[in-house]
Amino acid sequence: MQAENGAQNNDRQPSERVARLRKMIIGTISGAIIIPLCVSVALAVTCDRLSASLKNAKADLEWYHEHYQERTLVVDQESTMILDGSLNAQEEEQTENDEQSPVTEDTDDDDSDAIDDIRRVYLTFDDGPSIYTGEILDILKEYNVKATFFVVGREQDKYLEMYERITDEGHSIGMHSYSHKYGEIYSSLDNFQTDLHKLQTFIYENTGVWTNLYRFPGGSSNKVSDVDMAVLIDYLNKSNITYFDWNVSCGDADSGKTKDEIVNNVMSSVDKYSNVVILMHDAADKHTTVEALPEIIEQIQQMDATVIVPITEDTLPVQHIKNK
Repeated sequence: MQAENGAQNNDRQPSERVARLRKMIIGTISGAIIIPLCVSVALAVTCDRLSASLKNAKADLEWYHEHYQERTLVVDQESTMILDGSLNAQEEEQTENDEQSPVTEDTDDDDSDAIDDIRRVYLTFDDGPSIYTGEILDILKEYNVKATFFVVGREQDKYLEMYERITDEGHSIGMHSYSHKYGEIYSSLDNFQTDLHKLQTFIYENTGVWTNLYRFPGGSSNKVSDVDMAVLIDYLNKSNITYFDWNVSCGDADSGKTKDEIVNNVMSSVDKYSNVVILMHDAADKHTTVEALPEIIEQIQQMDATVIVPITEDTLPVQHIKNK
């Protein structure tokens, strides 16, 4: 009887070993299939996310190329002479795609600007909203400063909230053309009107503000308009729209400017005027401007009898081409 039981045990042991071995093999094969499959799924999800991010980045880049491909060579002569003594050859040879500050008419520091012996400084930002608008607004909020944003038309959801935030936080919003395409908006008075009112309506629909503030792309003294600028200015006047140029430029139209250069460009000229309109840009390639902003604000706030305020319809405009 014992011998019979022993034989049965001996028969069962190989079977159990075979079963365990089979399970191990199946488990190994399953693991070899499932683990790579899980990794593949994870990589596919990650790839989809990266593709979406890349698609968004390409869309932004294409927008900038489309809207800023027709830029003009414009130089703030006064600021350049202060910094360099004269316009250097490199600036003179810039192509139409390099947007600089337009050549300005002489802007007298008229005592009439000083209403109450207080210097008023207006921080203005062109070309936004951009990926840095939120950061600019955060800095302005930190220093309890209000600025003016001359915006273009950007319909993507991530930018729409920026228009609303600008106005909700007490900043002024003005028009800088919907398309920013020089060749289109300056090709005829009709095109200029269409672009302007498209942006005016767009801003109203997204902020509830019907703005009458305008800044010409390239400034009122730009040299690329096919239409006599006096005609466009006359149209703005008849439409009760006030245009604003600037008398101080931070120089960030040149993407190579460092933070310290931007700060120096501003602070070397602010004390020349009692009504100071500072040109800056809110664009994807202008982060050094964002970096310079806190120092600019701090230095201006330390100046005697000086305040930083937003442009309003009652602000005395700085204009390269005077209204007649």
